[in-house]
Amino acid sequence: MFDGRRDPVRIRLTGRGGQGIMLAGAILAEAAMEDGREVAETQEYGPEARLGATKAEIVIGSQPIAFPAVDVPDVLLCLSRDGFKRYGHIIAPDGLRIVEATIEAAAEPGLLSLPLKERAREAGDELAMNIVGLGALAALTGVVGAASLERAVRSRVKAEFLEVNLQALAAGLALGRAAGVTAKAAF
Repeated sequence: MFDGRRDPVRIRLTGRGGQGIMLAGAILAEAAMEDGREVAETQEYGPEARLGATKAEIVIGSQPIAFPAVDVPDVLLCLSRDGFKRYGHIIAPDGLRIVEATIEAAAEPGLLSLPLKERAREAGDELAMNIVGLGALAALTGVVGAASLERAVRSRVKAEFLEVNLQALAAGLALGRAAGVTAKAAF
C-alpha cells in the first residue's frame, strides 16, 4: 500500500467533464505549494470536453520538478466510469487507487472503493464529490496537510459554494481516515 514517503509523488485525478477535476487539481497543487513543496500540474480534457474523460496530473516533490507529466501515477483518484476505463488501470507498484463506489471495478490490491458521491450528497451537494475525494486522498496519503487543503479550498471555491465544499472536505477527510484504518488491515 502507498506509504506517502515517495518523492516526488505523481497523482492523477480523473473523471468526466463537469465533475470539477480541473478545480480539484488546482486546489491540490495550491495546497502542496502552501506546504512548501515543489509542484507541477497539467490538465487534459477529452475530445468531448463536457462529460468525456478528463484528467489533472499533479507532481509533488521536495526538489524542482524536472518532468511534469505523470506516465505512471503513484496515486489515482477516479470519479467516473469513463475516467476509470481510460486512466484507471495504470498504477505504480504499491500505488493507491481511490475509486468512487458506484464505479464497477474489480477488487485489486491498492484499490479502495469509497462512497464519495454519497458523502458529497450528505454534505449538501453531489457536485462536491471532487472535494470529498481530495479530502480522502489527503487523509490516506498525507501528501498535503488538511489545513493547507482547507485554505486552498477557501482560495479557489466561489463564496456561494464555499460552505458546502468545506463540509465536503471535512466528510472526505473523515472518510479517508476511516478507510485508512481499514486499508492498513487489508494490505
